Amino acid sequence: MTTRCLAVTGTFLPYNDVTTQLVYKQLRLLPMEYDVCALDGQKADPSFVQKLNEDPNFKKFHITQTYTNRDALFSIKNVNLFKALSTVNKYINQAISMYDGHEVLYTSSFPCYTTRAGVELKKKNPNLKWIASFSDPINHSPYKYDKATIRSYFPIQRECFYIYCHYYVVDQDEANAFEQADLLLFICEEQRDFMIRQYMKYFHNITEEELRNKCVIVPLSYIPEWTDTTVHPKPEEDKGIFTLAHFGRIYGLRIIEEFLYALKIFVSSHPDVKLRIEQFGEFRRTDKQLIKKLNLENLFVIHDKFTYEKGFEKMGQADAVLLFDTIMPEDEIQPYLPSKVLEYSLLKKNVLAVTTTTSPTYRLMKQTDSVVCKYDRHDILRGLEQIILEGKTSIIDYSYDNETAVKELQKRVGELLNV
Repeated sequence: MTTRCLAVTGTFLPYNDVTTQLVYKQLRLLPMEYDVCALDGQKADPSFVQKLNEDPNFKKFHITQTYTNRDALFSIKNVNLFKALSTVNKYINQAISMYDGHEVLYTSSFPCYTTRAGVELKKKNPNLKWIASFSDPINHSPYKYDKATIRSYFPIQRECFYIYCHYYVVDQDEANAFEQADLLLFICEEQRDFMIRQYMKYFHNITEEELRNKCVIVPLSYIPEWTDTTVHPKPEEDKGIFTLAHFGRIYGLRIIEEFLYALKIFVSSHPDVKLRIEQFGEFRRTDKQLIKKLNLENLFVIHDKFTYEKGFEKMGQADAVLLFDTIMPEDEIQPYLPSKVLEYSLLKKNVLAVTTTTSPTYRLMKQTDSVVCKYDRHDILRGLEQIILEGKTSIIDYSYDNETAVKELQKRVGELLNV
């Protein structure tokens, strides 16, 4: 008899989002059928539609889309406090109503409130096996206390942001999952260790040993059938221009001011170098203002949206790629591993990373003597000169295929279900 799983995931494929891809890759090779409670992501990525139609594993997923993802989000571009909180509650109730005797529950956070739905479902159904997956910390999430984000709001927006965080990023949700879930999934060791440390500091209702026994590391992974690592040639008009490209959002603690100042020093010191910076994804207004102030506008091309396939093509065409990590104090574990680490590794691209010594990115790049810089303009200048002028090889070694990445998870799920 097939094991049935209720998956409460926030958004889901074919909507192109880092977390939705992570969820699908964690679940697609497990021996279960899935009823997915998903928010409507509004726009499907056409490059995923075809891939999913060709993947026999996708037939195991039965998706119910309800409400709209945008209505559950609050941001400087989408100030909708009451609608957001109402939508969150409706989504949780929808997830609870979808339970129909499933043996397994899977929740994926972010969004944080999937975990809240998990708590309610576990309370009503104590024998339900709960797999709680975390792409980011909730308990004392560094982004919740990010001063740069808070400063970007007007006073009334700021108060709304505080209220939204109070109900959206709830530390107790993560603690409940740690105590009640049967398995806890993490992307990397640093994320696991940061989150366990926060739990032990503020809650401590179960032991660290009990927590670690529940933990499974599921690395970021690629599906070979989906991955075309063909490097497309640069357009003729771009030859002779050294292109540095960054893929992903610039927001919150992913700060780049020191990079911009280093870039200013570089172009002033090396005026003969033809250089272009391409940004694919959300970009802060304050960064655009600083670019203008430093007279760097002619170097930047900023693209707000791009498909998965287009991103791969542009990565391949770039001379080198940028990785802007979350910047936290050096004495604190940095728990975030950017998803682009995987794509950069598969394409064997030279990487210039701006990070901290306690991050998973730093650990990975040091293994191959890659160009990794502290958040300091002079150190970043050194990195720019090594990558652009010296042509230093700087390739990350991180490439787990999906089958390899979920082997330990498959084993632990089998033990959980006694199969």
